[in-house]
Amino acid sequence: MSTNVHECGSVCVLAIDGELNFVNVPEFCRQVEETFDRDGRDFVVDFAEATGIDSAGLEALTRLKRECDERLGLIKLCNLPETIKKILILTRLDGQFEQHASLDAALGEFV
Repeated sequence: MSTNVHECGSVCVLAIDGELNFVNVPEFCRQVEETFDRDGRDFVVDFAEATGIDSAGLEALTRLKRECDERLGLIKLCNLPETIKKILILTRLDGQFEQHASLDAALGEFV
């Protein structure tokens, strides 16, 4: 798994490629912290190339949500595969995250 990071205006887009799991969560969190260090506070996590998520990945997302809330920022998820949508529903985290069908739709919410 890798996380590709790019900025769209003031929004940090974290594009997940592969599985967000315990092996790569530290890298994901490092990239989030670097964004916060640059005074970034709004995020879109793009799951277009994601293949799965485990409990460590879910915890990383909830931690990012808490940090965004504390900094008055926003987090949005987009391009969620059905398997990840089902995991969010089963863990009752689906209501915690704003979800969009595409990256453009998620970014459009920041304007």
